[in-house]
Amino acid sequence: MIGMGVPDELASLAEVQDGIVTRRQAVRCGMSTAAIRHALGPGGQWQRLAAGIYATFTGPLTPRHRLRAALLRGGAGSMISGGHACRAYGMRYVPDDAPLVCLVPVGAQPVPLAFAEYRRTSALPTPRLIDGIPVASPARAVVDTCRGRHSLRTVRALLCEAVQIGLTTHALIVDAVGDAKWNGSGLVRLALRDVQAGCRSAPECELRALLRTSLVLDEPVWNGPLPATTAGSLIPDAHWRDARVVVEVDSAEWHRRGGAERTEQRRALYAALGWVVVPVSPWRLRQEPAAVLAEIEAAVHVALRRRSG
Repeated sequence: MIGMGVPDELASLAEVQDGIVTRRQAVRCGMSTAAIRHALGPGGQWQRLAAGIYATFTGPLTPRHRLRAALLRGGAGSMISGGHACRAYGMRYVPDDAPLVCLVPVGAQPVPLAFAEYRRTSALPTPRLIDGIPVASPARAVVDTCRGRHSLRTVRALLCEAVQIGLTTHALIVDAVGDAKWNGSGLVRLALRDVQAGCRSAPECELRALLRTSLVLDEPVWNGPLPATTAGSLIPDAHWRDARVVVEVDSAEWHRRGGAERTEQRRALYAALGWVVVPVSPWRLRQEPAAVLAEIEAAVHVALRRRSG
């Protein structure tokens, strides 16, 4: 309820803005300073969200109300980016502490908000409207989420997920990064090399980093179909064609989602086709990397020797 004595035009505006209005809008719609003060005062039905931005209700504020306030403060052309945009696209591996990022035109100078970061840009992406909120493109949203990050694992997870679920592509992310050099841009470029190689998850990227330290292994094929088989559905995480060795990263999440039975079926099919499978868990990749590498090297070495003999 917006309250008694509020102009119809302002009531309609508040309805489409999730109950959030600015002081300028209220005045333009005919409210006096005294009326605004009364609505915000004891017994009133409004509350102040930030200086010059009001919620036309007294209930709790939600993240969506803050998104709307950030957009109103940003002005025409502003849009949500960063972690909030990634979540709007359905991404799961978004850091809990990702700030609310609002992109604005390069000439805009919005008054800062305690709960939002404004980033001016001369190349605003074309926004997409999700549930009534304009958000930046997936590539830009992912890049803005990575900005300021210090964890390569986090950056890899974000980039891999965005590409894996089809939200964006490696090329579009590269374009979104451009030549910019900001805190975290080096990690993004490093993770992009893994994505370009074919890695589709953070553990796969970690596996690739480990394999690249080997003095005897060539680069495997990442997420590519096995050659010369009728099993078109078999696309392992990594494989060496000549050795007929496969490496698959088995996560706990995969097993929780019913992957154990499918894994058994896949392993049986690999065996029937003459492929050796080396299973690796993300935990071992991080806690026992030397042992994991030695096991993979041994498997490839033995397989090649058998095939050549």
